[in-house]
Amino acid sequence: MRNKVGVLIESDFYEPEIEYYSKCFKLAGLEVHFLTRLWGNAELTFKGHEERKPLKVNESFENVNLKEYAAVIVPAGYVADRLRYTEDVKKLPPACEFLKKAFADKKIIKGIICHGAWLMAPIAEVLKGRRMVVHNNLLGDAKLMGINYVDEDVVVDGDLVTARTGGEHVAFAQRIISLLNCGEILNFLNNRIDILEEKIKILEQKECTAERRLQNISTSTGGKKMAKVLIIATNYGSWAEELQAPWDACKKAGFEVTLATPQGKKPLPFKISVDPNFVDPVQNVKTNPEWVCNRCKELVDGEEWANPKKFTEVNMDDYDAIVLTGGPGANLDMANCWELHQLIMRAYKTGKIVAALCYAVSTLVFLRDPENDYKSIIYGKKITAHPRAWDFYGPGMKMVYEVYGGDKDLATDVVTPGFQWPIEDLVRDAVGPNGACIARINANRENPQVYYDHPFITGTSVESSIAYGDKIVEVLKKLGK
Repeated sequence: MRNKVGVLIESDFYEPEIEYYSKCFKLAGLEVHFLTRLWGNAELTFKGHEERKPLKVNESFENVNLKEYAAVIVPAGYVADRLRYTEDVKKLPPACEFLKKAFADKKIIKGIICHGAWLMAPIAEVLKGRRMVVHNNLLGDAKLMGINYVDEDVVVDGDLVTARTGGEHVAFAQRIISLLNCGEILNFLNNRIDILEEKIKILEQKECTAERRLQNISTSTGGKKMAKVLIIATNYGSWAEELQAPWDACKKAGFEVTLATPQGKKPLPFKISVDPNFVDPVQNVKTNPEWVCNRCKELVDGEEWANPKKFTEVNMDDYDAIVLTGGPGANLDMANCWELHQLIMRAYKTGKIVAALCYAVSTLVFLRDPENDYKSIIYGKKITAHPRAWDFYGPGMKMVYEVYGGDKDLATDVVTPGFQWPIEDLVRDAVGPNGACIARINANRENPQVYYDHPFITGTSVESSIAYGDKIVEVLKKLGK
């Protein structure tokens, strides 16, 4: 039985990626083997690129039996560049010889992430015509190698899995694990044709691949695919359109939509967010079109939002996406909410879509991954943020959380000195040096700002609410094909 995963290694590796591989593959019941060229030494110590963390390696890829390996990975960083050295220019680098043999064995899953594609240049013929993604800096290399470039963060082409940057290492590794799990199940079925029908049912129920989890779309009448979306809202004052726009977009798309709030009570919008005459005092622009205000009041006064579930009453495994909606109240009861964090983490770990708009992005900032040195789950990702320049902040500034449609049970009398924190600054810190914070102060209704960096969809603020809802629908439909 093939139960080994070989990870090629050299100096200047990307620490979070290598640390994650050490844990995730073991949890999946696989042996992790870090392989290098030892140059006659019994052991070598390599250091990471950013934190210079040491890693001792005592296995050479020149001596392994590939028939024992289920997967071979070329990681991010400068590992590939260092390993493609050859002292005899008339011969292939030993690491390339090793990979050429791995590519010849279709039973081995090959994983190449970020700059790992460097190591493939000397054996480009094995990649010609293959669907894959490379780091943006390697687009020219991809063209020269004859790769069929796909502009997605993680791409699967049979026994080949590729990812754009080291920041995608979680989704990348989980996709490999899922493919390996599927392979085992399918081999079992092929050997037990007498129980094929029963085992196929098990296969469908097991969510055996990240891609299948993403595509776990329930079937409605008429045979149309229908995604199940969990929409999250604050009980301390939503910004009306930031809930209404994604809600209406998902409903119009035919998705099955469930609303959840911290208290399980109807989410009420800020009064100023349903006032068509409200002028943002910082940007000096009217933020609320009259038709938006009318539609939001219709939703608040009607029954659609009347009976949301509590966070503790929903199971993320029942949904294909979790969609966080914004408003200053999101900082009060969503940003550091343990129950909500559990739902998001489950979605993140199972490869489902995680979306957040405006100040709801704070929830992603504060959600930390214990399997990645407690870095934010958006570490290494490209995430939009409400610009610092737009924050309600200054002398005498205060934020009154007065809501529309409230009664004694649903109203709130909270007052804060402007917004609680500058989300742009927090996002810049949370994404780290390999990520990016997108906080455009020129975003507007005609030119909104929404970004998809799998599995995250994020939007800047109210002006991007419609684009945010549309992007969620677009991505879910694409993943459901």
